[in-house]
Amino acid sequence: MRITRFPPIENEAHEYHLRSNNSPWLLKTPALKSVNYQPHIIELSNEGPRKIETAIEDGVVQLSRDLAPLTITLEDAIMQRTSSRMFSRSPILFEKFSKLLALSNGLRESVNTKIKGGRNSPSAGGLGSCEIYILVFNVEDIKPGLYHYDVIEHALKPLKLGNFKRWTEKMVLIQTELTESGCLIFLASNQNRLLQKYGSRGYRLGLLDAGHVSQNIYLIASALNLAVTATGGFIDDTLNTALRLDGLKDCVVLVLAVGENQ
Repeated sequence: MRITRFPPIENEAHEYHLRSNNSPWLLKTPALKSVNYQPHIIELSNEGPRKIETAIEDGVVQLSRDLAPLTITLEDAIMQRTSSRMFSRSPILFEKFSKLLALSNGLRESVNTKIKGGRNSPSAGGLGSCEIYILVFNVEDIKPGLYHYDVIEHALKPLKLGNFKRWTEKMVLIQTELTESGCLIFLASNQNRLLQKYGSRGYRLGLLDAGHVSQNIYLIASALNLAVTATGGFIDDTLNTALRLDGLKDCVVLVLAVGENQ
């Protein structure tokens, strides 16, 4: 069979794609599947979701666990799903906000469900690579500021409290009108976990994991009548530094603005 020849590499995107390709030699590696059972991979799987220590204990927000079932059908949620920047000035209701986070990437044990184990979004190797950070502008009963979503406790752990709307407009977002939303949701990829198991291929899988969470957010927002839009228009270094991420092993890959609909 003829070996595939790729066109010349013209930019960084081409190089990334080729470097993360699986080699045909993998098919000749009999022990390849055993990597899933190596001690360091099992340890990665058992690490569990990220925990962040916070010095602002009185700023921890316990989200609602009493989540009433949605009445909308999946078909209707998909058909109504859309990107919208028409945000109301009203705060996002606390119950809606709690449900949005729980169903988008929360633990199944943390919500009212008969299904136990795992998160509400698929992830490569079950490693839970996608972490949620939030910049709250206008959410009912929650102080403005930067938070990490602790999926085990179903709670927000504050990184820094304060009104950072102007900082976001000047230093973070290219599309500054998104600061009129109730909050910004930052999807961060824990590349370190994925690369240890999958090598360069892990970068692709991390983007896919974030995509799964993003789609959940869109569908749940649709069901809750929330406006949502995703953007890649952000300044990486500024945002990663603010979230205490190194920008390589841990990095923001997508931002979603969410708010009550007009």
